[in-house]
Amino acid sequence: MGRTLAILLLALCPCALWAQPVEPPPNPEEQVHWAVGAFFGTGWYKVDDNRSVFVLRMQPRQLVREPSRDAEGRRRWGVEIIYPLSLGLSKLDDIPDFIEFDNYATLSFTPGVQVEVPVNPRWSLRPFVNLGLGWEIESQERALIGYGGIKSRYRLRDGRLRWSMLSGLYYAGYRPEFEDRGQYGALMAGLELNQPVERLRYHGDALDLNWHLTYNWYFDRLNFHSDAETFTSFRDQWEIGLAIGRRDARLDLGFLSFEQIGLAYRWSSDGHFNAITINFRSPFTD
Repeated sequence: MGRTLAILLLALCPCALWAQPVEPPPNPEEQVHWAVGAFFGTGWYKVDDNRSVFVLRMQPRQLVREPSRDAEGRRRWGVEIIYPLSLGLSKLDDIPDFIEFDNYATLSFTPGVQVEVPVNPRWSLRPFVNLGLGWEIESQERALIGYGGIKSRYRLRDGRLRWSMLSGLYYAGYRPEFEDRGQYGALMAGLELNQPVERLRYHGDALDLNWHLTYNWYFDRLNFHSDAETFTSFRDQWEIGLAIGRRDARLDLGFLSFEQIGLAYRWSSDGHFNAITINFRSPFTD
């Protein structure tokens, strides 16, 4: 999931610089393919102050069933159907005319399902899977795109202050026309805090300050052109975020509905990558 709307929906791709720029791989195809924009989410970022990539990802959701547990401990799985539509714009700020890695625009649609499993009162699992198609608009190249994984949230404390431990395992892949399959995997770990603020109310309900800190580590380096002769290799990402939301309900703004509204700051281990984003969901339910 015009440009003004895009800025309001920023949620940066979860990848970050791990090392100094390296020599380019033997084959140009080893750079990150445009299809990754579909499963790395929406946002804007820069690579070595040269490559700019912007992805707008809108994610309409259809709630089929809420997760629950009855008095006897029987679990009822929650189910959501998601319809992500992504528009990607890539631009090299300084590139010679003879270089082929020029600007491009992409469009992808990757519908999917998320299932929430309440293992016990403190622990929930959220497996998900998405599958769809993407197009590079100028060349009309197509790609089959898929991603999935499982996220976990364990409540360390469930009182006035809610502390939760987050983790996740992700896999993503694509199959472009006339090219080999590309694939990526990642591990995520983090903490989340929901802190009530009695003075802030919405429709009579006290609001929460929702904090989170997460770290993503990627099994494979993601190579981007940073100039005509150099690639930059991505391997990990940190994120810290703060948002406002209702504890057990959504924020309704006209015909729009959000889990929360806030900002997140993302950066790489070596400081070469950073961004400020707007987030509308917990890392567990995103």
